Amino acid sequence: MAAQMLDAYSQAPTTAMASKREQAKAKTRRALLKSALRLYSIEGAQGMSMNKVAKGAGIAQPSFYNHFDGLEALQNELSAQLQANYLSPMRAAWINMVTDYDTLSKTAFNERCQHCLTMIFEAAFKNIGLFQHLLEDRTRMGGNIGDTTAAMAQNSSTLTSGLGHLINDIQAEWTQIFIQGLQLANRTVDRTAVHLCVDMAAAQVHELILGCHQQRYSKKQAITALSASFDALFAKFLYRNALDNHIVDSV
Repeated sequence: MAAQMLDAYSQAPTTAMASKREQAKAKTRRALLKSALRLYSIEGAQGMSMNKVAKGAGIAQPSFYNHFDGLEALQNELSAQLQANYLSPMRAAWINMVTDYDTLSKTAFNERCQHCLTMIFEAAFKNIGLFQHLLEDRTRMGGNIGDTTAAMAQNSSTLTSGLGHLINDIQAEWTQIFIQGLQLANRTVDRTAVHLCVDMAAAQVHELILGCHQQRYSKKQAITALSASFDALFAKFLYRNALDNHIVDSV
């Protein structure tokens, strides 16, 4: 018994030291992610570099590799975190609205839709710089007509796959959210129709968020207009058969 107690005592400092090292490593890893997010929000992906990210986290560039294999690995993890943080608070609300769509009165749909859109606007305006750069870099990732092959290759190399594809990844997740809602409503899912609906809705949302940021109109005006537009989009692309309950307000 005495020998076992002695062994446990001798191992305790080693375990404590290992725990402290892991905590310190996790803290530095979080600092690198925060540094990258801050830098991206200000400069976009084109302004990011491993040296800048490391400096912002208070470490030397060679130490970066103790935490990530490279800048792309960091951006991929940051992208996954941003996507989860953005979608998690609103996923259930959107699924429920799509699920209940056939049975909602026009007033009830507008209330639900405006609530869901308000969450999207609030998420975007928490870091509008990040939102703007994500849209800009998404365009660069795709390349524009007239871009040279060399220029497009440079864009892809600079942006990597992580943050450059985040908007597309989020839209793909929106498609799955709509499909899940339709399936819960026992609806036949036309994936082409859902993709069209989501792509058109996302384009409108992005444009009006930027318009609000430029103070061309208020958030309330934008959300009201989007809700009416979404009503028409849903009716057109989701092939709802029972229109009566939705078009006429319940008495």
